[in-house]
Amino acid sequence: MNRQAVIDILRKIFTFYGYEVTSSDGCDLFAGKESEHLFIKFDPIPNFNSIRHFSGIVQRYGGKGILISDLFDEKIRATALDDGLLLWDRSEIESRIGRAVLAGAFGQYGSEKAEIRGSEIQQTFQMQREPKKEYEKTIRIFLRSVTVNIGKSDALSIAEAKVGAVKSQKLKFIPVWFYRYSFNTQKKFKSRMVDLKGEGEGYVNAITGENYFGKCKDIQDNTFVPTQNYEIKQPVVDKKDALNKAVDAIIREHTKEVRLNEMIGDTIIFEQKVFEPEPVDITMETELIHFPIWELSGGRETIEINGYDGHILGVKVSNDAEFV
Repeated sequence: MNRQAVIDILRKIFTFYGYEVTSSDGCDLFAGKESEHLFIKFDPIPNFNSIRHFSGIVQRYGGKGILISDLFDEKIRATALDDGLLLWDRSEIESRIGRAVLAGAFGQYGSEKAEIRGSEIQQTFQMQREPKKEYEKTIRIFLRSVTVNIGKSDALSIAEAKVGAVKSQKLKFIPVWFYRYSFNTQKKFKSRMVDLKGEGEGYVNAITGENYFGKCKDIQDNTFVPTQNYEIKQPVVDKKDALNKAVDAIIREHTKEVRLNEMIGDTIIFEQKVFEPEPVDITMETELIHFPIWELSGGRETIEINGYDGHILGVKVSNDAEFV
């Protein structure tokens, strides 16, 4: 479907039915009428993260969310319905546009405007819910973390290929000190000024104290977890120690060796000099967030999988493994 064409048609249809239609951040259209508020979003390739982001906007402001796409697979459909969103695929949108045309939304049947009753509006736009399927039950917890993009079934599929049949699984939330940093300074060496500047993101594992450079997107204030077999780990490394580790790593990362030359009489003198930012030069923003980690145990080995991007973090021999 052509996104802009669909949005333009929906704008006309909702306006015809008496809604005040505007553009809005986080969705393509906002349609309001009395106490009814509709958030409408066209997403050509919906995914777990985009659905949770959209449903979060709808829940924050109150109303109903309509998600439009060519096709929804079973997992995406389950996630969206669980979040209370209405789903319109290609056949659904074509059907609703057809009904609106017959109702006279585009004026094909004369200039006289039809009187539209509230019951007719509800009949036209009421979502026909599909039979509810059985999916794993989840609960929402308030925890500052990146989104859980890898569900239990996906984690099981990854694990079974590495450790065989899975006997147990747990979703752990590992605390990390996430930071953003920047610096812009100059260092003087004899008669020369050397510019030093940099910026980036990283995090310090609040349990092991290890530092990593990398961006963290999709940080949310709450997330969905299984109703059982999940654990929120408590930080061992405090904020001060984490900042010290981060600053040391940033300085090492941005230390550079510069070759300088200076004319003394008729002679050119070359000299190598190492420059690095000082801790006072670095501006940092820090917060405690959590990473979702799936821990799945097979007969002999246990595997850990990053619940955000699906990367395998490691495979180790299980403590209760039996050796023959």
